Amino acid sequence: MTTFHELLGTDDSCSIAEIKKKYRQLSVRLHPDKGGSQALMQMLNMAYQQVIKGCGNKLCSDIIFKQEDKNSQNFKNKIIELVKEKEKLQALLEQHKQNVEHAFSAGEKSTQQTLILLQVTNNQLNKQLVLLRHQIEEDGNNNSLSKKANKKYRFIIIFIILAIIITVAGGVWYYQTQHQQRQSFVSTSVPITTQVKNVIATQPTTVEYVDAMNNADKIMIMNTTGLWQQRYYEGTRQPYIAVRSINGSYIVKDCQGTFSYYSNRLHNTTHISANLIFSANDRYFSVYRIPYGNGSSNQQWLESKSLSINSNIFSNKGYKSSALALAAVCSNTVPF
Repeated sequence: MTTFHELLGTDDSCSIAEIKKKYRQLSVRLHPDKGGSQALMQMLNMAYQQVIKGCGNKLCSDIIFKQEDKNSQNFKNKIIELVKEKEKLQALLEQHKQNVEHAFSAGEKSTQQTLILLQVTNNQLNKQLVLLRHQIEEDGNNNSLSKKANKKYRFIIIFIILAIIITVAGGVWYYQTQHQQRQSFVSTSVPITTQVKNVIATQPTTVEYVDAMNNADKIMIMNTTGLWQQRYYEGTRQPYIAVRSINGSYIVKDCQGTFSYYSNRLHNTTHISANLIFSANDRYFSVYRIPYGNGSSNQQWLESKSLSINSNIFSNKGYKSSALALAAVCSNTVPF
Protein backbone atom coordinates (compact mmCIF):
# COMPACT_ATOMS: atom_id res chain seq x y z
CA MET A 1 0.00 0.00 0.00
CA THR A 2 1.02 3.62 -0.52
CA THR A 3 2.23 5.82 2.35
CA PHE A 4 1.81 9.58 2.56
CA HIS A 5 5.56 9.99 2.00
CA GLU A 6 5.30 8.05 -1.26
CA LEU A 7 2.23 10.01 -2.29
CA LEU A 8 3.98 13.36 -1.72
CA GLY A 9 7.43 12.20 -2.93
CA THR A 10 9.17 12.85 0.41
CA ASP A 11 10.89 10.88 3.19
CA ASP A 12 11.82 11.31 6.87
CA SER A 13 15.02 13.22 5.98
CA CYS A 14 13.14 16.00 4.15
CA SER A 15 12.99 19.41 5.82
CA ILE A 16 9.79 21.42 6.14
CA ALA A 17 10.95 23.66 3.28
CA GLU A 18 11.48 20.63 1.01
CA ILE A 19 8.04 19.22 1.97
CA LYS A 20 6.38 22.54 1.10
CA LYS A 21 8.27 22.65 -2.22
CA LYS A 22 7.05 19.14 -3.16
CA TYR A 23 3.49 20.15 -2.19
CA ARG A 24 3.59 23.27 -4.37
CA GLN A 25 4.97 21.35 -7.37
CA LEU A 26 2.21 18.71 -7.19
CA SER A 27 -0.57 21.20 -6.44
CA VAL A 28 0.21 23.05 -9.68
CA ARG A 29 -0.27 19.81 -11.62
CA LEU A 30 -3.31 18.49 -9.72
CA HIS A 31 -5.31 21.70 -9.30
CA PRO A 32 -8.73 21.56 -11.02
CA ASP A 33 -7.88 24.72 -12.98
CA LYS A 34 -4.79 22.96 -14.39
CA GLY A 35 -6.48 19.77 -15.55
CA GLY A 36 -6.62 17.97 -12.19
CA SER A 37 -9.63 17.29 -9.98
CA GLN A 38 -11.06 18.27 -6.62
CA ALA A 39 -10.62 14.74 -5.29
CA LEU A 40 -6.94 14.64 -6.13
CA MET A 41 -6.38 18.02 -4.46
CA GLN A 42 -8.10 16.73 -1.32
CA MET A 43 -5.83 13.70 -1.26
CA LEU A 44 -2.78 15.92 -1.77
CA ASN A 45 -3.82 18.24 1.07
CA MET A 46 -4.36 15.28 3.37
CA ALA A 47 -0.92 13.87 2.50
CA TYR A 48 0.70 17.24 3.15
CA GLN A 49 -0.99 17.56 6.57
CA GLN A 50 0.07 14.05 7.60
CA VAL A 51 3.71 14.50 6.48
CA ILE A 52 3.96 17.86 8.30
CA LYS A 53 2.69 16.13 11.46
CA GLY A 54 5.40 13.47 11.11
CA CYS A 55 2.94 10.74 10.05
CA GLY A 56 4.33 10.34 6.54
CA ASN A 57 5.02 6.59 6.96
CA LYS A 58 1.37 5.79 7.69
CA LEU A 59 -0.65 4.06 4.98
CA CYS A 60 -3.06 6.30 3.12
CA SER A 61 -5.82 3.73 3.53
CA ASP A 62 -5.50 3.70 7.35
CA ILE A 63 -6.29 7.42 7.61
CA ILE A 64 -8.78 7.74 4.78
CA PHE A 65 -10.88 4.75 5.69
CA LYS A 66 -11.08 5.85 9.33
CA GLN A 67 -12.51 9.18 8.33
CA GLU A 68 -14.81 7.83 5.64
CA ASP A 69 -16.47 4.56 4.86
CA LYS A 70 -13.72 1.92 4.96
CA ASN A 71 -15.47 -0.13 2.29
CA SER A 72 -15.79 2.80 -0.08
CA GLN A 73 -14.39 1.68 -3.43
CA ASN A 74 -14.38 5.28 -4.67
CA PHE A 75 -11.62 6.30 -2.26
CA LYS A 76 -9.56 3.25 -3.17
CA ASN A 77 -9.87 4.14 -6.83
CA LYS A 78 -8.84 7.74 -6.09
CA ILE A 79 -5.75 6.54 -4.26
CA ILE A 80 -4.80 4.32 -7.19
CA GLU A 81 -5.35 7.17 -9.65
CA LEU A 82 -3.27 9.51 -7.52
CA VAL A 83 -0.38 7.03 -7.36
CA LYS A 84 -0.54 6.56 -11.12
CA GLU A 85 -0.51 10.34 -11.58
CA LYS A 86 2.55 10.58 -9.33
CA GLU A 87 4.35 7.90 -11.38
CA LYS A 88 3.52 9.78 -14.59
CA LEU A 89 4.99 12.96 -13.13
CA GLN A 90 8.19 11.15 -12.18
CA ALA A 91 8.43 9.66 -15.68
CA LEU A 92 7.99 13.13 -17.22
CA LEU A 93 10.73 14.53 -15.00
CA GLU A 94 13.15 11.73 -16.04
CA GLN A 95 12.31 12.22 -19.71
CA HIS A 96 12.88 15.97 -19.44
CA LYS A 97 16.26 15.37 -17.76
CA GLN A 98 17.34 12.97 -20.53
CA ASN A 99 16.19 15.40 -23.25
CA VAL A 100 18.29 18.17 -21.69
CA GLU A 101 21.38 15.93 -21.54
CA HIS A 102 20.93 14.80 -25.17
CA ALA A 103 20.46 18.41 -26.29
CA PHE A 104 23.72 19.52 -24.70
CA SER A 105 25.59 16.50 -26.08
CA ALA A 106 24.35 17.35 -29.56
CA GLY A 107 25.32 21.00 -29.03
CA GLU A 108 28.84 20.06 -27.96
CA LYS A 109 29.29 17.80 -31.00
CA SER A 110 27.99 20.53 -33.31
CA THR A 111 30.42 23.04 -31.77
CA GLN A 112 33.42 20.75 -32.34
CA GLN A 113 32.37 20.16 -35.96
CA THR A 114 32.09 23.92 -36.45
CA LEU A 115 35.60 24.46 -35.11
CA ILE A 116 37.03 21.82 -37.43
CA LEU A 117 35.22 23.43 -40.37
CA LEU A 118 36.69 26.81 -39.40
CA GLN A 119 40.20 25.33 -39.36
CA VAL A 120 39.76 23.78 -42.82
CA THR A 121 38.34 27.03 -44.20
CA ASN A 122 41.22 28.96 -42.67
CA ASN A 123 43.81 26.70 -44.35
CA GLN A 124 42.09 27.00 -47.72
CA LEU A 125 41.96 30.80 -47.51
CA ASN A 126 45.63 30.95 -46.53
CA LYS A 127 46.62 28.84 -49.56
CA GLN A 128 44.70 31.19 -51.83
CA LEU A 129 46.40 34.17 -50.19
CA VAL A 130 49.88 32.68 -50.77
CA LEU A 131 49.12 32.04 -54.45
CA LEU A 132 47.89 35.61 -54.90
CA ARG A 133 50.97 37.05 -53.23
CA HIS A 134 53.25 35.00 -55.51
CA GLN A 135 51.32 36.14 -58.54
CA ILE A 136 51.49 39.79 -57.48
CA GLU A 137 55.27 39.58 -56.92
CA GLU A 138 55.88 37.91 -60.32
CA ASP A 139 53.72 40.40 -62.16
CA GLY A 140 55.43 43.27 -60.32
CA ASN A 141 58.90 42.06 -61.39
CA ASN A 142 57.82 41.87 -65.04
CA ASN A 143 56.22 45.36 -64.88
CA SER A 144 53.18 43.98 -66.68
CA LEU A 145 50.48 44.96 -64.23
CA SER A 146 48.63 48.21 -64.60
CA LYS A 147 47.65 50.38 -61.65
CA LYS A 148 44.08 49.19 -62.00
CA ALA A 149 45.12 45.53 -61.80
CA ASN A 150 47.26 46.25 -58.71
CA LYS A 151 44.28 47.81 -56.97
CA LYS A 152 42.21 44.74 -57.86
CA TYR A 153 44.71 42.35 -56.32
CA ARG A 154 45.03 44.50 -53.20
CA PHE A 155 41.28 44.45 -52.84
CA ILE A 156 41.25 40.64 -53.16
CA ILE A 157 43.95 40.26 -50.49
CA ILE A 158 42.10 42.60 -48.11
CA PHE A 159 38.86 40.73 -48.79
CA ILE A 160 40.46 37.35 -48.01
CA ILE A 161 42.00 38.66 -44.76
CA LEU A 162 38.65 40.11 -43.69
CA ALA A 163 36.96 36.79 -44.55
CA ILE A 164 39.44 34.95 -42.30
CA ILE A 165 38.83 37.36 -39.40
CA ILE A 166 35.03 37.22 -39.78
CA THR A 167 35.03 33.41 -40.04
CA VAL A 168 37.11 32.95 -36.90
CA ALA A 169 35.17 35.62 -34.97
CA GLY A 170 31.91 33.90 -35.91
CA GLY A 171 33.25 30.60 -34.63
CA VAL A 172 34.28 32.20 -31.32
CA TRP A 173 30.86 33.83 -30.92
CA TYR A 174 29.07 30.55 -31.68
CA TYR A 175 31.14 28.62 -29.17
CA GLN A 176 30.77 31.24 -26.42
CA THR A 177 26.99 31.24 -26.91
CA GLN A 178 26.85 27.45 -26.55
CA HIS A 179 29.25 27.51 -23.60
CA GLN A 180 27.27 30.15 -21.65
CA GLN A 181 23.98 28.26 -22.14
CA ARG A 182 25.46 25.05 -20.86
CA GLN A 183 27.02 26.66 -17.75
CA SER A 184 23.52 27.25 -16.32
CA PHE A 185 23.00 23.47 -16.09
CA VAL A 186 26.49 21.94 -15.86
CA SER A 187 29.29 23.00 -13.50
CA THR A 188 32.18 21.49 -15.47
CA SER A 189 33.88 23.44 -18.25
CA VAL A 190 34.59 22.28 -21.78
CA PRO A 191 38.18 22.62 -22.97
CA ILE A 192 37.20 23.70 -26.47
CA THR A 193 38.10 27.31 -25.61
CA THR A 194 41.74 26.37 -25.92
CA GLN A 195 41.09 25.10 -29.43
CA VAL A 196 39.32 28.33 -30.46
CA LYS A 197 42.16 30.44 -29.06
CA ASN A 198 44.73 28.36 -30.90
CA VAL A 199 42.81 28.68 -34.16
CA ILE A 200 42.93 32.45 -33.73
CA ALA A 201 46.58 32.36 -32.76
CA THR A 202 47.50 30.62 -36.02
CA GLN A 203 46.41 33.53 -38.21
CA PRO A 204 49.66 35.59 -38.16
CA THR A 205 51.80 32.47 -38.63
CA THR A 206 49.83 31.11 -41.57
CA VAL A 207 49.65 34.52 -43.30
CA GLU A 208 53.45 34.71 -43.11
CA TYR A 209 53.78 31.25 -44.67
CA VAL A 210 56.06 32.43 -47.49
CA ASP A 211 58.51 34.15 -45.14
CA ALA A 212 58.69 31.10 -42.84
CA MET A 213 59.68 28.66 -45.61
CA ASN A 214 62.97 26.87 -44.97
CA ASN A 215 63.60 28.83 -41.73
CA ALA A 216 62.87 26.02 -39.25
CA ASP A 217 65.54 25.06 -36.75
CA LYS A 218 67.26 21.95 -38.07
CA ILE A 219 66.94 18.95 -35.80
CA MET A 220 69.59 16.25 -35.51
CA ILE A 221 68.76 12.99 -37.27
CA MET A 222 68.43 10.05 -34.82
CA ASN A 223 68.77 6.35 -35.64
CA THR A 224 66.93 5.15 -32.53
CA THR A 225 63.14 4.89 -32.77
CA GLY A 226 60.60 4.91 -29.94
CA LEU A 227 62.86 6.60 -27.34
CA TRP A 228 62.85 10.25 -26.23
CA GLN A 229 66.37 11.76 -26.30
CA GLN A 230 68.03 15.12 -25.60
CA ARG A 231 69.57 17.01 -28.55
CA TYR A 232 70.62 20.49 -29.75
CA TYR A 233 69.41 22.14 -32.94
CA GLU A 234 72.16 21.93 -35.57
CA GLY A 235 74.68 24.76 -35.39
CA THR A 236 73.20 26.15 -32.13
CA ARG A 237 73.21 25.51 -28.39
CA GLN A 238 69.42 25.52 -28.24
CA PRO A 239 68.29 22.29 -26.55
CA TYR A 240 65.25 20.16 -27.30
CA ILE A 241 64.01 16.61 -26.76
CA ALA A 242 62.59 14.39 -29.50
CA VAL A 243 61.29 10.93 -30.34
CA ARG A 244 61.44 9.24 -33.77
CA SER A 245 58.73 7.06 -35.34
CA ILE A 246 59.32 4.01 -37.55
CA ASN A 247 58.54 6.11 -40.66
CA GLY A 248 61.26 8.66 -39.79
CA SER A 249 58.98 11.42 -38.51
CA TYR A 250 59.68 13.22 -35.19
CA ILE A 251 57.88 14.84 -32.27
CA VAL A 252 59.99 17.70 -30.85
CA LYS A 253 59.59 19.65 -27.59
CA ASP A 254 61.60 22.88 -27.04
CA CYS A 255 62.38 25.12 -24.05
CA GLN A 256 59.10 27.02 -24.52
CA GLY A 257 57.18 23.78 -23.97
CA THR A 258 55.97 23.82 -27.60
CA PHE A 259 55.41 20.47 -29.30
CA SER A 260 56.17 20.24 -33.04
CA TYR A 261 55.59 17.46 -35.57
CA TYR A 262 58.39 16.98 -38.14
CA SER A 263 56.67 14.99 -40.88
CA ASN A 264 58.94 12.93 -43.16
CA ARG A 265 57.69 13.85 -46.65
CA LEU A 266 59.03 10.54 -48.04
CA HIS A 267 56.31 8.78 -45.99
CA ASN A 268 53.90 11.69 -45.73
CA THR A 269 50.13 11.11 -45.93
CA THR A 270 47.82 13.32 -47.96
CA HIS A 271 45.57 13.95 -44.95
CA ILE A 272 46.78 16.31 -42.20
CA SER A 273 45.03 16.36 -38.82
CA ALA A 274 43.10 19.55 -37.99
CA ASN A 275 45.23 20.32 -34.92
CA LEU A 276 48.49 20.37 -36.93
CA ILE A 277 49.40 23.93 -38.00
CA PHE A 278 52.02 24.25 -40.75
CA SER A 279 55.09 26.22 -39.63
CA ALA A 280 58.02 25.72 -42.04
CA ASN A 281 60.16 23.23 -43.97
CA ASP A 282 63.37 21.57 -42.76
CA ARG A 283 65.15 19.62 -45.52
CA TYR A 284 62.78 16.72 -46.29
CA PHE A 285 60.56 17.50 -43.27
CA SER A 286 57.35 19.49 -43.18
CA VAL A 287 57.17 21.12 -39.75
CA TYR A 288 53.81 21.51 -37.97
CA ARG A 289 53.09 23.02 -34.56
CA ILE A 290 50.69 21.12 -32.25
CA PRO A 291 48.91 23.91 -30.34
CA TYR A 292 46.01 21.74 -29.14
CA GLY A 293 44.56 18.25 -29.33
CA ASN A 294 46.44 14.95 -29.37
CA GLY A 295 50.14 15.27 -28.45
CA SER A 296 49.98 18.96 -27.45
CA SER A 297 50.40 18.69 -23.67
CA ASN A 298 52.95 17.38 -21.21
CA GLN A 299 50.19 15.50 -19.31
CA GLN A 300 49.15 13.51 -22.39
CA TRP A 301 52.70 12.22 -22.93
CA LEU A 302 53.11 11.34 -19.25
CA GLU A 303 49.84 9.41 -19.04
CA SER A 304 49.99 7.53 -22.38
CA LYS A 305 52.32 4.71 -23.42
CA SER A 306 52.15 5.97 -26.98
CA LEU A 307 50.26 8.53 -29.07
CA SER A 308 49.12 8.33 -32.70
CA ILE A 309 49.74 11.59 -34.56
CA ASN A 310 48.81 11.78 -38.24
CA SER A 311 49.01 7.96 -38.60
CA ASN A 312 52.47 7.82 -36.91
CA ILE A 313 52.92 6.02 -33.57
CA PHE A 314 55.20 7.80 -31.07
CA SER A 315 56.23 6.12 -27.80
CA ASN A 316 56.52 7.95 -24.48
CA LYS A 317 59.48 5.79 -23.42
CA GLY A 318 62.08 8.00 -21.73
CA TYR A 319 59.83 11.07 -21.96
CA LYS A 320 59.64 11.83 -18.22
CA SER A 321 63.40 11.80 -17.63
CA SER A 322 64.11 13.69 -20.87
CA ALA A 323 61.51 16.36 -20.04
CA LEU A 324 63.04 16.87 -16.59
CA ALA A 325 66.52 17.19 -18.13
CA LEU A 326 65.22 19.70 -20.70
CA ALA A 327 63.59 21.81 -17.97
CA ALA A 328 66.87 21.84 -16.03
CA VAL A 329 69.04 22.89 -18.97
CA CYS A 330 66.48 25.49 -20.13
CA SER A 331 66.63 27.08 -16.69
CA ASN A 332 70.46 27.08 -16.92
CA THR A 333 70.85 24.87 -13.87
CA VAL A 334 72.63 21.95 -15.50
CA PRO A 335 73.91 21.10 -19.03
CA PHE A 336 72.73 18.14 -21.11
